[in-house]
Amino acid sequence: MTYLAAFLNAFKNSSRIFISWKSISETMQFQRSFSYFLLILLFILCIGCVSDDSSTNNYDQNPDQVLSDPDVETYNVSLKKTAVLDIDNGYSLKLLEINRKENFVRLSFRKDGQEYLTSKLLTGNNYAIKDPNDEFVVYSVIVDKIYDNSFLIDLTYTTKSSISLEVPVLDIDQQKVPEVSIGIDTISRNYEWEYDSTKFSMTAEYYKDNYGIYSERSRTRDFDQFVTDTYDDTLISQLTSQVEKMAYDGGYGENDIPYITMAFVQSLPYVSDSASAGYDEYPRFPFETLYHGGGDCEDSSILLASLLYDMGYGVALIELPGHMAVGVKGEDDLSGSYYNYNGVKYYYLETTASGWGVGVIPGDYTNEEATIKPIGIGSPELSLTFTGTGEENYYGIYVDLEIVIENVGSITAEDVVIYTALESTDEGMVWDQIKSDTIPEIAPESSIVYSVSRLKVPDGESYRVGITGWGSNVNSEYIYSEWRSS
Repeated sequence: MTYLAAFLNAFKNSSRIFISWKSISETMQFQRSFSYFLLILLFILCIGCVSDDSSTNNYDQNPDQVLSDPDVETYNVSLKKTAVLDIDNGYSLKLLEINRKENFVRLSFRKDGQEYLTSKLLTGNNYAIKDPNDEFVVYSVIVDKIYDNSFLIDLTYTTKSSISLEVPVLDIDQQKVPEVSIGIDTISRNYEWEYDSTKFSMTAEYYKDNYGIYSERSRTRDFDQFVTDTYDDTLISQLTSQVEKMAYDGGYGENDIPYITMAFVQSLPYVSDSASAGYDEYPRFPFETLYHGGGDCEDSSILLASLLYDMGYGVALIELPGHMAVGVKGEDDLSGSYYNYNGVKYYYLETTASGWGVGVIPGDYTNEEATIKPIGIGSPELSLTFTGTGEENYYGIYVDLEIVIENVGSITAEDVVIYTALESTDEGMVWDQIKSDTIPEIAPESSIVYSVSRLKVPDGESYRVGITGWGSNVNSEYIYSEWRSS
């Protein structure tokens, strides 16, 4: 049995649906004024949660100054991608993404296992992390180093014992999230929403182990692949069946079902992936959005598109600058705003808040250019990663590479070929190259390892590794390294 088949077989039972002078005196006055200015400036700099903008978060490099207390504890750790680090008193962080090329990492900040913030952190900057209510700084974080293989980082974090780490989450915030009960192996969420003055509710149970499996899955895939993801098929079908049953039991007809489904997704709270507003920060699979009890615009759009697609409706993802929504295929007699894509009208559906009707576009996006991505039966998609070593001698350098080719799509990739080159600074020129034999098939969520050895660069020359993968039914994928000198 393949890995995917084994997982899907196990997953069938993994989720259960229950419904910030010249004189001495003049000199002293200047110094005093300047000191006040510095204190005010330091206070302003320390306001706010973590931000992606390094210009507003380039705090002093001394952690003591961030926490303003001599009674601190400093720790140095090394973390692998997806690792979870326990801080203190229920606070923890998880390493979501490592980007050595752009010199940043993305971290998920949590309290009692519940994520309340994700953010991009640049290496070398000191970031003050606040509690879930955005009131008190509870610890600080510095990303010291990203290793060459982009799978490991060094991180320093500093806690202050005198600060209250036991900051409770405000009741109003707890009320925004669907009610949850946590067991030893599972969590259960109760969802409640309203349509046409009728209240609906259902409870779903999720296995924690499955959430762990999802957290290690690649995010480097097109958004439509999250919608057609085969891992979620059983869960999505259970949800749609339950919604349809509740609709019919409540006296509603088939035409009401998509609106009831839309009201369900709109009722989920908006949970930002990052302190900086950006929809493409960390897209979640439908299982993860339901497990968390909410998400941001791309998470809720992926979830709604998955549900409507499973019900047999024609749907598309609508990508706008800094935002995402869903388009549903409609006839000419349907009122409201729509996008015409290859002769098909996709009517706009807003997913991030209740009260938005079909075809109603928020004012901020009415004149923005949109990218329409219809949801089809699925497609393969390649994700390439590699590690390498170099052996240098008098004549030059010899490079050995280990390339991982993963199919992150929803159907099998066929006739895959990998082309590897040591590229020259002269455009279109390479020092050495090799093309793999054809790989007949790579199943969804499966990967293979392809090794390349003894690619040569002359002594004293600059080069970078460039790898391209393609197949008979899959678009090409190209990755490359930084420039190096032999």
